[in-house]
Amino acid sequence: MLIDQTMLCEAARLLLGADAPEMEMGMRLPLARTPDTAERLVHLATLLDALLLYDELYVLDAQLPHDADTLPLRQVLLDRRILRPVDTHALSANIADELTGFLRDAETFQEPWNPHELASGEDVANSVRLLLAHPDESGESTNPRGRGIASLMRGEVEGNLSAGCIRSSRPELQSDPLRTLGWTMLNNIGYFHSGAIYGGVSQLRTFAYWRVSAHLRIPFLPSLHRLPAYHLITDHVRRTVQDRVYEVVADSFRTTVDEVYEDENPAPLYLPPALALFLNHLRAHGDIAMAVDDLRHQHRKLRRALAELQQSLESGSTLGDAKAARHRLNAALDALRGDLDPHDQAAAGTVDQLIDIVPGVVNAAANPLDVGGYAEALVARPAELIRSWWLRRPVRSAIRLSSRLDNLSRYHRLLGEATGQHVDPGDFEHLRQEYGAALTLYGGDSRLPAATPIPSATPSPTAEPPEEEAPPWFA
Repeated sequence: MLIDQTMLCEAARLLLGADAPEMEMGMRLPLARTPDTAERLVHLATLLDALLLYDELYVLDAQLPHDADTLPLRQVLLDRRILRPVDTHALSANIADELTGFLRDAETFQEPWNPHELASGEDVANSVRLLLAHPDESGESTNPRGRGIASLMRGEVEGNLSAGCIRSSRPELQSDPLRTLGWTMLNNIGYFHSGAIYGGVSQLRTFAYWRVSAHLRIPFLPSLHRLPAYHLITDHVRRTVQDRVYEVVADSFRTTVDEVYEDENPAPLYLPPALALFLNHLRAHGDIAMAVDDLRHQHRKLRRALAELQQSLESGSTLGDAKAARHRLNAALDALRGDLDPHDQAAAGTVDQLIDIVPGVVNAAANPLDVGGYAEALVARPAELIRSWWLRRPVRSAIRLSSRLDNLSRYHRLLGEATGQHVDPGDFEHLRQEYGAALTLYGGDSRLPAATPIPSATPSPTAEPPEEEAPPWFA
């Protein structure tokens, strides 16, 4: 699982009681923001769930915060070889080439009211190359503007998720999401000497993480700030590609489209309350390393079950093999559910497989991130490659954001007792409203994959139909 440095370091700063790093240029700009305690607690809860689910977590070595070496939680994960820095140098040129073609297309999306010049797509793509390459090479083959954008990307200042040009582009976000995000990113970065640039740089970080995840072929766990745009991107890819490829996938396996749809049904994911377990241990013993070790040891069977699913899918050759692998996972998750307290037995989310734009399918001379072109190129591949691609897609987990925020609002007292940090329960309602509005703006629930509803318990024959569950956000 690839995680971003924001989540990791803000979770670690919460436990340490450390302030967020200073804003760039030593001042707070009106369109820039840093996480508050409630958001940091969401980061910690999400990180702990990832520690339950995955043997290893990856971070980009290119975006290392200046206080990284002072954060005990981060150091514990490194010492135990759970956290693995990814050397992004080898990816830098290919990802920059992808973004160059994509942003060249996005530049043509300029709206007539635009009052200023867009940032150069070439400069912006070059800044990603500089970010992903090692810093001692960052002065080569670029102009000062590209170096300046790369420097901002290495920082941690985030922009406003709902800044003006995003709000005014809401219809386009629904009809042409990737191109619209590219254009608004260039528009915001074009305000190079104002706070608006932080919104563009935030979006650019999300694009960089998305493409690194696709090139590494491992799922990405976004921090809350990256969540809305990442949802928009990945669900647009999924919907566009699946509409085109399901029939071809069925043909390649000599089966029916219905069976392909059945193969895509997500499995319900049951999780122990990782945050409560971690904070209780920390409150009792005051040792972050012991709390991590205890959490991981108690729930090692869950990680093994997910790892075995991925291994079985990679070694399988038929949809029957995939179905059998998922059946084994479901049995393991059901067994885990039986060990949980009754109030923790509702499905926290789902497990499914990614559909994403993987490198090498679309001609790089065009726009490599053209989703329609990607789908057409994919279906033209030989049947054996279609089968291999379908079975070997990365397994990912998905946690329901509404459930996460509801649960965390009850932990303010435990957080204070375990860490000395305090949060007003009302801050969670503010956070829910802020991110709910952002998800709605970026497409929200309507853009999350359609999935079979997951009951939290077996309903009685006379029970009223359950209310529709809020779709998951991808972890």
